[in-house]
Amino acid sequence: MVYELYFPDEIKAAGCEVLKHIAKLPEFKDDWSDDKKLAVIEKVYKELSDPKHPVTIAMEKMQEITAVKIIEGRNNE
Repeated sequence: MVYELYFPDEIKAAGCEVLKHIAKLPEFKDDWSDDKKLAVIEKVYKELSDPKHPVTIAMEKMQEITAVKIIEGRNNE
């Protein structure tokens, strides 16, 4: 998400937008128990980690962007 904020043109050109896919994440309620919060976190994590989910696909594609490679120290690949 940070890359998308700092390099919006590069991310959009590569088709790696993440923010548009996480806009509908559930919000915690003050009256939820810790167990309920943990269950929601686990559910969202599983959904976003699915290899077919747009967020996972975008994050994989993002690894090929030059600016991302430089920041992550992989610019010699």
